[in-house]
Amino acid sequence: EAAVPALLEIIASPQHPESTKGHAAWALAFIGAEAKDYLYNAIASDSNDVRCAAVGAIASLVQEQGDEHAFKILISSLSDTAPAVRAEAAAALGKLDQLSAVPELILCLRDTNSEVRKTVALALMKLGDSMAIEHLQAALDKETEAAVGQVIKLAISQLEKKLDEDDWES
Repeated sequence: EAAVPALLEIIASPQHPESTKGHAAWALAFIGAEAKDYLYNAIASDSNDVRCAAVGAIASLVQEQGDEHAFKILISSLSDTAPAVRAEAAAALGKLDQLSAVPELILCLRDTNSEVRKTVALALMKLGDSMAIEHLQAALDKETEAAVGQVIKLAISQLEKKLDEDDWES
């Protein structure tokens, strides 16, 4: 826990290479629950990198402990000012088995940033809730970037496949 402030400082510093920042972010996620209060405070940092790292580490708290406050922080991070933080939050939510994130992720299909939209589509695919299909289809109809469209098509096809398998098993 004592290492957390130093790790956050490394992540925020422009003097450290990305590889060092990545290791610091990994260490934060590893420390997890013991650093909970620091992580909750770090989500308000001025540094996009620190907020991204905090989101990744906070996701570990949800995964390991089912921490509801941490889950709410991930949801609120979907509306962060930085696209990288929004994408990190979407990716983190996609790894959790929390279908309550689906409505919030669906709203993010309209994000102005293409990377965020791609990450959201993948997160919805991973969560596997067929409720997302019609929203993904609507997003696909409006999508102007080919790469994002391909990811949305993949998400739709995987969700439809899962829906067919679920129907078959019923």
